Amino acid sequence: MKKTLALIIAVAALTSVSGQAQDSKATLDAAAKALGATNLRTLEYSGSGYDYVFGQAYHGTTPWPRFNVPAYTMTIDFAANAARDDKRRVQLENPALGGGFQPIFGEMRQIWVASGQYAWDVAGGNAVAPRFRDDRRAVAAGRLEQITLTPQGFIKAAIANNATVRTENVRGKTTTLVAFTVPGARYEGTLGEGNVVERIEGWFGSPVMGDTTIEAIFTDYRDVNGIKFPGHIVQRQGGYPLLDVSVTDVKVNPAITIDVPENIRNAKPEPLIGTPERLAEGVWWVPTYAKSVAVEFRDHIAIIEAPEHEPQSVAVMEAIRKAIPNKPIRYVINTHSHFDHIGGLRAYAAEGATIVTHRDNVPYYQQLWAGSWTLSPDRLAKSGRAPVFEGVLGSRTMTDGSRSMILYHYPGNMHNPGMLMVYLPKEKILIEADSFSTPAAPLTAPPNGLANMRHWYDFVQSLKLDVDVLVPIHGAITTMDAPKNIVERFSPNGTR
Repeated sequence: MKKTLALIIAVAALTSVSGQAQDSKATLDAAAKALGATNLRTLEYSGSGYDYVFGQAYHGTTPWPRFNVPAYTMTIDFAANAARDDKRRVQLENPALGGGFQPIFGEMRQIWVASGQYAWDVAGGNAVAPRFRDDRRAVAAGRLEQITLTPQGFIKAAIANNATVRTENVRGKTTTLVAFTVPGARYEGTLGEGNVVERIEGWFGSPVMGDTTIEAIFTDYRDVNGIKFPGHIVQRQGGYPLLDVSVTDVKVNPAITIDVPENIRNAKPEPLIGTPERLAEGVWWVPTYAKSVAVEFRDHIAIIEAPEHEPQSVAVMEAIRKAIPNKPIRYVINTHSHFDHIGGLRAYAAEGATIVTHRDNVPYYQQLWAGSWTLSPDRLAKSGRAPVFEGVLGSRTMTDGSRSMILYHYPGNMHNPGMLMVYLPKEKILIEADSFSTPAAPLTAPPNGLANMRHWYDFVQSLKLDVDVLVPIHGAITTMDAPKNIVERFSPNGTR
């Protein structure tokens, strides 16, 4: 009798699982049919609206900077797992508060492409590698997420990844939820009336925010050449809008080709950082896209800037410890709160270094880091260590009696209200971020952010700092003549 009962229970369980799988397949097949996803090989949609630059807010309580996008086109090859994003961006906000290369003069065209494990940008008709020196497969995967964030792409991914389907009562309405997981991320979508995708929510690990979400919301569906496609797409990330596009044209199965250029396919991986180079006795800089600078004191080291992400900070720490052996890294100086300048801070906090930043950033960073870090746990999350912060207001001098380093806050800059720069008076070295970035080529027009450059330059002049070497976090090391010449050339009233 017991064996018979156990057999009945086992058969019932198997039948239940089989039934659930059949129900999931039936739901996904119905959604694929309703959206026209089954026979959809390629897709191109275009329109206009707004986009926002993630991680470049003016300060911690403001949304990402918003720009007009008079033309936006997304091209997708589902079979090849390839996508091309082509947009024209125009300045919108006035005053131009925050990052994102603003204020923009005229129009900025941005094109990024990804195919399989490869990612590249298009500039002047040429394919160029993205600036990130870490695993470019991860860059490609991040870009290709945009395929999954389309209704048809989501359903295709759900079918391919054996998604689960469940129903819930949400505010008195029966809602169908589709969920699946891929390496490094998980997704959940909401099916609405007629089995169309109303919303997609993805979770992934951010080097700044930990487990965070990206949402895509679809409204105003219409029939277009055998498929249903939304007329309005809104994406949100980190709680703020990221993209807002009114779709005006949809092409179904267009003949498109997204080939990986030979220079991208054959490019050798670049190291995260170069070999540290000596600027002065006990002062080293680390060559890469976004620099870090190390300053040696009697019994410790201070690092200026921890940009990009944890792998870069780990590489910097290892290189600096070889250049300056047997001394702990006790401080890391953070110039401002934009994500490309704080992505590596947590790696230093995991080592016990104190993070020195503008006073108003401290509660913001504490809030950013207070969430969960399960999707991509970093060193700080694994260590269980509580980060230590020190807030600066005005100026702060760090000295051991033989070497002094002065941190200056220059208020009123439109790029970020908490901008800090670092001055070494004995060595006559000034280190700053984003207020001036050395141009890659001679300028023929005013640079974006000229007003911010002029504000910083005037502040340096008001302090009467004696500067022989200027170290921008972005761009080549130079002198104060470089920003001086640009300010005088493009400012209508000179340096003011």
